[in-house]
Amino acid sequence: MKRNILLLVLLAAIVFGCEDFLTEEPEIAVTNNNFWKNEKDVESAVYGLHSVFRTVFGDVVVLYRDRGLPCDYLNAVWKYPSENQPSYMWNASNPAISWANEYKVIAQANLVIDNIDRANLPKERHNYYLGQAYCIRAYTYFYILRAWGDAPLVKESVDVGEKARTSWQELADFAIKDLKSAAEMLPKARDLYDANKVKVTSKQVPSRGTAHAILAHLYAWKAALNNEPELNTLSIAEADSVIKHGGYVLAKNPKEVCDVVMLGNSDEGIFEVDYQNTPGDLKTSGSFIAGACQKWPIQPLTTPATRRSIMRINNTTVMEMYKDKSDERRDEYFYKLDSMAGVATSVTQGAAYISKWRGVVLNVGGSSDGTLKSYEDNEILIRLADIILLRAEVKAKTGDTPGAIADLNTIRDRAGAPLYSSAEGDLQEAIAKERDKELFLETGIRYYDIIRNGTFREKLRGKYKTLTEQDVAEGACYLPVGNGAFTNNTLMRQTIYWKRNGYAY
Repeated sequence: MKRNILLLVLLAAIVFGCEDFLTEEPEIAVTNNNFWKNEKDVESAVYGLHSVFRTVFGDVVVLYRDRGLPCDYLNAVWKYPSENQPSYMWNASNPAISWANEYKVIAQANLVIDNIDRANLPKERHNYYLGQAYCIRAYTYFYILRAWGDAPLVKESVDVGEKARTSWQELADFAIKDLKSAAEMLPKARDLYDANKVKVTSKQVPSRGTAHAILAHLYAWKAALNNEPELNTLSIAEADSVIKHGGYVLAKNPKEVCDVVMLGNSDEGIFEVDYQNTPGDLKTSGSFIAGACQKWPIQPLTTPATRRSIMRINNTTVMEMYKDKSDERRDEYFYKLDSMAGVATSVTQGAAYISKWRGVVLNVGGSSDGTLKSYEDNEILIRLADIILLRAEVKAKTGDTPGAIADLNTIRDRAGAPLYSSAEGDLQEAIAKERDKELFLETGIRYYDIIRNGTFREKLRGKYKTLTEQDVAEGACYLPVGNGAFTNNTLMRQTIYWKRNGYAY
């Protein structure tokens, strides 16, 4: 967060002590009896929650799980999971398929939720902290259910012992309840203040708008994946709350998206993983998507010929995505797209030069002087353009064609792109393509868009194209469960599809 969040050592030791969180009894009695005395204690615990959240959702394994990248070339680390063949790269103990870290976030949130009443805070301050814990717990369960499907439901910090998997639908309902509570408790983003009455500007700290935005996505997901179309109306209502009443404002053009929104804590940002250029705060450059897809001209000491060996998107693919030369994202998300297309492929590798993330931090002094240290761009989890386009998608599904077109055109107009014409064909597909263009490479979004809309056979790679309905019903679009979840837990079961395809449990 744009201040160092200090992890509360005693509480962190409890949460991080062992991966086998479902079967180990936490020794917290003495700590809890001497803690939770005042607002500063509660604030420290919530800062601890934010620190865990940032560590987990800023980890590179979250990037590896993104199987919807539109790139034409991916190296093996990214290629095989994107072809639905994860066992070629990830064995049963690989962190990419372990949910242990996500449950550490839940454990820390539960600790706050279960103990905050001990501090006897005034209602407004009690709700400020409790709402954050509810919101973060709900977001984490939403992430888990989209990534793994059915998973253990841990409701309390004392909820220990062997755990079977709970249906993803029940996880969703639990998260919905949390988010409704958070939306009632939390103030708007502009009204967040810490214990010292200092205004909070970090978009990692959930606000009322954060809760409504996650609810909009969660209702849309459950409506599509559980065949509950009536939930689309609720998704629209939650998006309305964000767009009309959240106090968020779209950046004025794609340049501002790159220069300001992606850097973080902008008026368009809703929920983010927050970083700043202070000692010990930045993660390694390789943990950013930018570190994998960008070289020249963003990274120092590179040239147009610097090889991009992790992932590349062909210049022709980008031109097909962004067909209209008036679309300003062509020359903001990509460096000189049209002119660089004329350079020899021996230099360019035939690829576009991605330049969406610009918060470069350089090393100063010593032998590394002038080299790339990291990026200080935030990880943007949800922003206003995402919610506007989500509302467009759901409106189209409910038959509100004029409303869907209006939302679609809001984003196109901001980009300088032509407004929607019926000559383009299917409106829902036009909205899906607009989400691809606007939210290009923002982590995880495209994959879950594709799964939500059931277009994985057409738009994903490899084995996704040949999945049967039975494969899908047996969990083919989820991640397999890592072996840590089976330790001392006789109730755990592997996803059926993955038990047949490379994972023995």
